[in-house]
Amino acid sequence: MTPEAIGSLANEALILAMLISAPLVGLAAIIGLLFGFLQALTQLQDATTVFAVKLVVVLGLLLVLLPWMGVLVSSYGERVFSLIVELR
Repeated sequence: MTPEAIGSLANEALILAMLISAPLVGLAAIIGLLFGFLQALTQLQDATTVFAVKLVVVLGLLLVLLPWMGVLVSSYGERVFSLIVELR
């Protein structure tokens, strides 16, 4: 395996990690902004409320997206392991 191929696999792994985490991080950021705005309007400054809502919503989205994430990671793993087998 050439250094270029290893670099390509590492690059693909980083892109895959960003692709998988982007929906979860994006949703958490949106929820944080909405609750920050709501807290500014109501002058209710309770940090645990935002944390609890973010936790529940992100876990719900994680359960919904888990099959899609599994397919992406397993296909990448199969590709990497097939390249390892070709080295023998």
